[in-house]
Amino acid sequence: MQKLIMTRNNDAVAVITTRILFAGNIQDCYIKTIEWSFFLPNCEQYQVGEFLEVFGSHSGSSDNSFFQPKRLKVQAVKQLSLSRLSVKYWWHKAQILIDQQKTILLKNGLSFLPPTHANLISGMVFGGAASLPQELRDDFQITGLTHVVSASGYNVSVVAGIAIFIFSKFLPRRLSTLVIILTIWSYAIAAELVPPVIRSSIMISLNLIASRVFFKQYNLFFALIFTALAMLLWEPFYAQSLSFWLSTLATLGIILFLPLLESEEGWFSRLSTGHFSEQELDKSNIFKESFLVTLAAQSLTIPLVIMVFGEVSLLSFVTNTMLLWLTPLITLLGLGLMLVGAMFSFWPGVWMGVMPVLSLFVWLPTELFISSVSWFGRFEWGLVKISLPW
Repeated sequence: MQKLIMTRNNDAVAVITTRILFAGNIQDCYIKTIEWSFFLPNCEQYQVGEFLEVFGSHSGSSDNSFFQPKRLKVQAVKQLSLSRLSVKYWWHKAQILIDQQKTILLKNGLSFLPPTHANLISGMVFGGAASLPQELRDDFQITGLTHVVSASGYNVSVVAGIAIFIFSKFLPRRLSTLVIILTIWSYAIAAELVPPVIRSSIMISLNLIASRVFFKQYNLFFALIFTALAMLLWEPFYAQSLSFWLSTLATLGIILFLPLLESEEGWFSRLSTGHFSEQELDKSNIFKESFLVTLAAQSLTIPLVIMVFGEVSLLSFVTNTMLLWLTPLITLLGLGLMLVGAMFSFWPGVWMGVMPVLSLFVWLPTELFISSVSWFGRFEWGLVKISLPW
């Protein structure tokens, strides 16, 4: 959470309070949020969980585009203190606890995997491609698969599906619904509450409450519109978040066009929208379903991608059709390995003997995915540059 006080021309002072719950990606004291980016001098002196008041100036000419954060030139930093009796204090403590548990899961569960494989699994589960080698990131861009290492609504759907499968078997219906929703939002916090994760968490929570508590039919279209408007009203700066619009448009494309492309809704389609219900799913061909979901999702996002980045991947439909089915498998196996690693860490002897074997089962699909992306990445002509006059 930042409270930014911005000055213009040493004149009027505007106080801006953001609702970002994590500072965002912090590398070498550089902080990037949805609306701001700035260098925090001597950031090493601050402890995790501290609240900072940042004073700075902003030049209007520093904005690159609508979706780029405004650059803030920091002039002073002040540490703030919150009362232990305040809700914000304990909410922030809960966030820190969840983030610490996430770090433990990554450290214990993925320690036997090669760094590239471990970082890819971490990106698929919690989001983040910055730690991947530059060459692999370029291959992801060429193949149109960058979205698999971004925290998205799809990740939330996978976590929700696991929670529904586990808790629905052991807990009463309404109690299990509460536990499932708490699990979803705990994951959302671990994924740093980026806009796509928030959107999906809200929609899935509404779905669960409607279907499992009030036994009402859940309408995906109206839930998406309601969620998007609520997020924009709560945080207007989401209007400048590219991930918010890509996630919303991709989901809208799936809702509007996927029913026209497939007769029955399969499990992969459900994961793509987070639409869980008691109905039996059609066991359709996974490659066909991957292609149709990709086609529906990109029908509305490709124009925005071209407008913002000036490029489009011609290989996207091929690579998503052939490789997208591996992402839930790697996500599930990776998350399972982390949980097992956390449990076995209390018995180091057993852990050292079991984890290399379990890690091998996670390494295999991950290696297949990386090798395939690298192979398709050789076709550099697959990334087409498009210059628009505006």
